[in-house]
Amino acid sequence: MASNQKNNLNSETTSKNMNVGDKAPDFELLDTNQEVHRLSDNKEGLTILAFFPAAGSPVCTVEMCNFRDTLSSLKKENISILGISVDSPFANKVFAEHHNLNFPVLSDYNREVIEKYNVVMPSLGKLRDFKVAKRSIFIVDNNNDKIIYKWVSDNPLLEPNYEEIKTIIS
Repeated sequence: MASNQKNNLNSETTSKNMNVGDKAPDFELLDTNQEVHRLSDNKEGLTILAFFPAAGSPVCTVEMCNFRDTLSSLKKENISILGISVDSPFANKVFAEHHNLNFPVLSDYNREVIEKYNVVMPSLGKLRDFKVAKRSIFIVDNNNDKIIYKWVSDNPLLEPNYEEIKTIIS
């Protein structure tokens, strides 16, 4: 079941839902080359945080390739994309290289960021107690670090509404 939530509730702790209008929690995650990326490194424009359950799974591949294919036009608009999964930097590297992803794919291997953003899926399919990221999108205005768009799905097979995202960022 998908939820498209645009609430203006403030969250002071990381265990609460993050909502539109909230300050986006900063983070440090490793990319596919084990280089550190921070949300706060982006000082201007917008950042799309695209959380996905598992590198290499069919729906995640379609989603990340959709972002790859639209990135060239997004770069002109000072918009960056960060793909985030709980997979290791090594698995993410194979995934990113195989699909020619042209944006950073970050590893939340310790699951701290999915906890901060409250997008933890407690199990994936038959993998009980295997915590992964819920498929979710947060768009952050880097000028004030506020979340301007949120979409979180409890269904890992559901893709985000790409047209809605394009509308938000244009």
